[in-house]
Amino acid sequence: MEILRLLFPVMLGGVIGAFTNYLAIKMMFRPYTEKRLFGFVIPFTPGIIPKRQGELASAIGRVVGENLVDAEGMSKMLLSDETIEKLKAKVEEIVRSFQSNDESLKVFFSKYAGEERVDSLMGRVKNSLGEKIDGIVSDDNIGKTIASSAMSAFDDRVGDGFMGMLAKNMVADSIKDKVTPKLANLINDVMRGDGRKMLLTIVDDEIERFASGTVASWTVRISDEKLEKLKCDVVSIYTEKVKTEVPRLLKTVDIRSMVEDKINGMDMPTVERLVLDVANNELDMLVLLGGLLGAIIGLANIFFIV
Repeated sequence: MEILRLLFPVMLGGVIGAFTNYLAIKMMFRPYTEKRLFGFVIPFTPGIIPKRQGELASAIGRVVGENLVDAEGMSKMLLSDETIEKLKAKVEEIVRSFQSNDESLKVFFSKYAGEERVDSLMGRVKNSLGEKIDGIVSDDNIGKTIASSAMSAFDDRVGDGFMGMLAKNMVADSIKDKVTPKLANLINDVMRGDGRKMLLTIVDDEIERFASGTVASWTVRISDEKLEKLKCDVVSIYTEKVKTEVPRLLKTVDIRSMVEDKINGMDMPTVERLVLDVANNELDMLVLLGGLLGAIIGLANIFFIV
């Protein structure tokens, strides 16, 4: 009994110390709202954090906006070795998936851009190439060039030697002068008629052949060397964009206000849960420390009792 009488102050001091710290931590958050008794505000209501939520939000917003989220820090994070390696891995993953994709190019692009837009694009390509073909076949120089080449071949067929030279001088020039313009006109007529149709048919067939080819058949040509170059090019473009766009982006975004509004918009139970999740171990240690100090004070009282 004597031992219990001596230990009682130690245990009581420990319980009081632990409970006091526990209560103080709880009073940081609770009650969430102001309480009144007979029209008077009860002291320490609401809790410290609910009462100062606006000031807390402003302080956190200022720290985040001015110190944590700046252009240099953001760029460093986005250009870290880990991020660059993930980007390269993603590029390779995409290329490898293309190389095993048996869908036609038309079906593949239709999934992302829509079939109508793909058909419209193919139509514009055909029309553009058709206009270029029209420009080519309407050029009179085509007929002249082909006719001149043909008549040069005619000179070669006449032959060399005395009889050949005689024929060239007496006949060939006269024939060329009469035949070349007519041959040029004939060639131009053919090019603008059947030739144009044949060229347009070839263009249509090639475009359809390209569109019906599988994604794999076009991307399998990407060798490992080309893939490495592609990854380096993507990283280079990404790096340049980060360096130029991040500072501009942060100037247009008010990080401080965003953080402040976010915290002010949280309900107090959520704020309490977030704080406790982050500092739970430290707060538990604080409670234990209160119990330890209370026990030490209780132990000290034993000497006064004795």
